[in-house]
Amino acid sequence: MMHPKWILRNRNLDYDRITKKYNIDPLVAKVIRNRDIETDEDFDMFLNGTVSSCHDPLLLCGMDEGTDLMLSKLREGKKIRVIGDYDVDGVTAAFILTKGLSAAGADVNYRIPHRIIDGYGMNVRLIKEAFDDGVDTIITCDNGIAAFDAVEEAKKLGMTVIVTDHHEPKERRVMADVVIDQKLEISEYPYMDICGATIAFKFIKLLYRKLGLVLDEELYIPFVGIATVCDVMKLQDESRIYVKEAMRLLPETKNIGLQALLRATGREGKKVSCSNLGFIIGPCINSAGRLESAEQSVELFLSEDMDEAMKIASHLVELNESRKGVCEEGMKNAIEMLEAGDGFEEEKVIVVYIPGLHESLAGIVAAKLKEKYYRPAIVFTDSTMDDKIYKGSARGIDGYNLAAELEKLSSLLVKSGGHKKAAGLSILKENLEMFRIAINENADIAEEDLVPKYIIDAKVPMSYFNLQNVEQLESLEPCGEGNESPVFADAGLRVTRAEIKGKNRNCLWLFTEDRNGARYRMLTFDVNGVLNDIKGWFGEPEYDKILSGAANSVVLNIAYHPEINEYMGEKSVQFMIDSVQKCE
Repeated sequence: MMHPKWILRNRNLDYDRITKKYNIDPLVAKVIRNRDIETDEDFDMFLNGTVSSCHDPLLLCGMDEGTDLMLSKLREGKKIRVIGDYDVDGVTAAFILTKGLSAAGADVNYRIPHRIIDGYGMNVRLIKEAFDDGVDTIITCDNGIAAFDAVEEAKKLGMTVIVTDHHEPKERRVMADVVIDQKLEISEYPYMDICGATIAFKFIKLLYRKLGLVLDEELYIPFVGIATVCDVMKLQDESRIYVKEAMRLLPETKNIGLQALLRATGREGKKVSCSNLGFIIGPCINSAGRLESAEQSVELFLSEDMDEAMKIASHLVELNESRKGVCEEGMKNAIEMLEAGDGFEEEKVIVVYIPGLHESLAGIVAAKLKEKYYRPAIVFTDSTMDDKIYKGSARGIDGYNLAAELEKLSSLLVKSGGHKKAAGLSILKENLEMFRIAINENADIAEEDLVPKYIIDAKVPMSYFNLQNVEQLESLEPCGEGNESPVFADAGLRVTRAEIKGKNRNCLWLFTEDRNGARYRMLTFDVNGVLNDIKGWFGEPEYDKILSGAANSVVLNIAYHPEINEYMGEKSVQFMIDSVQKCE
């Protein structure tokens, strides 16, 4: 198993002033600064921001013009169609626009492109279908900034197009009537890392303001929060506020579909965490777009009938379970093929073809392979639409630009697109082996870049922590992209005993003693990983000693985080193990 390199974050700041101004622990101030929060204004937003602190919709380029245009369409009674995307952000944004416009009296419906038939984003087929259905105005969400052909077709047919998107614009400008995107070159929007659902919400918010209507923001914000987490936006500025508010509102959501999904996933009436959004709720919403049609998820959230909503929600949960099974089988097959092959250890880029894997799941397997081997991974499978090609999905690591490397080999590919860390591609079957060889020959990846990095916020002895400062640390939630959970490290911890506990023997308690003789009990759920590391570093005799509680020579550096544990009304600080190193 590859062990990560620990890297200590160190950001400069006048910590004394900040801790006094905000009445926070110096270590809490350091953690916030480590998230690239520097100015007093940013600290204020991070510590004290509320929904009212979020940026005015009018600051978004095109928002004023777009809502004015939509107002005129509403007054004229024109038929409107929302075109979203098949991922969580596209689905939730489509719900927000469809629900918001409908409640304002619009004649509105929606379409979500089919992942296999249509591919990503609005296309000419969807435009022609809308025209045949008598649609006057198209409004996109989470796509459209690069839908050049589709927009051109719509304008030829005399339709009105409003693009709302959050992706990077191309050099060529899409010729829609209005384009709303925080990343437009002329944009002065205060914060860039917002998702498509955020822009959709701000569109409806401004539209209602102009109509003189009261918007029930608590109905929509949970969808903005779910999309923000699932589209991996940085949890800073207004994006963090929307997620924090979504977590508060979700257990009591007024949306029938969300109620049903929470019930179907076993989260009804329970506190919702950021992890729940990203690993339970989001994947269920995504499953429809991966394996069937994402329109089912929009239908769920628009439902006003609990029985109907429960049927859809239960089906989404079943789809997600099916997806997990297929991914596990695909991962198992990939590992067997890779490790049975000659020279796999020397190749810096993983390229593997997995027969029978659903093409929509290739990216998930690629991500898992990247995590396991910490190398760029490209997974190919059979195309549903063309038996002459393989469809592929790629996931990258720091120090390697996937999009640029694929562009160098464009002559071997049917097409490719993406960015540094993720890309999609397709290839003629006969070119696969040439591609595997070529991309590895081109791979200029330093050996140090093939070692995963583990970021430590500070070296802190466990004796530093108490209920008060741990509660302050927990107030930094929600944690995720751009606001990672704090991690600390203590060195030279002697392991006096190890105990495996739990009904399924999935809890490992390490009893440790620091250099000052203070003793701590630390918990990890990575039982096999930690014990195998100890056995590998210190040998089986020392491994046996820690399990029996005998005197031993096992000394570790441990990366950890503290949390509040509550048992029978009593609160205490508990230390969770995140990573271990042999103390040299």
